[in-house]
Amino acid sequence: MYCPKCGQPNPDGSSFCNKCGAALPPPVSPPPPAAPALSPPSQPAAERTSSMALAALVLGIIGFFLNFLAIPAIIFGALGLSETNKNPALKGRGMAMAGLVLGVIVLIMWVIIFITVGSAFWWYRRHFMW
Repeated sequence: MYCPKCGQPNPDGSSFCNKCGAALPPPVSPPPPAAPALSPPSQPAAERTSSMALAALVLGIIGFFLNFLAIPAIIFGALGLSETNKNPALKGRGMAMAGLVLGVIVLIMWVIIFITVGSAFWWYRRHFMW
């Protein structure tokens, strides 16, 4: 640091000049480091949904109209439950359960329909066919 009055070099941090005794300005501190650029707030990792669970739900719903899709709904529901149990970060456990339950309900419903229609034909044949 140099004295502003006489120009004499002085050690850094001195309050007065060693030659003329003039008061030295306070030491200039270096500018604070630049603040890092603000990054957008980090978002949590995107939550993935199990594709098996989604397939089970869709097949379970469509199974009401196409009965043969009840069995794949049950299979995909079980696989979706297994997949969501193994990987806790994977979402869709409810969909897998819903697909599994819908598949079972549709399967039972179609079995009851087949039994009812079959027994009606049997009854009709027995009573009206000679």
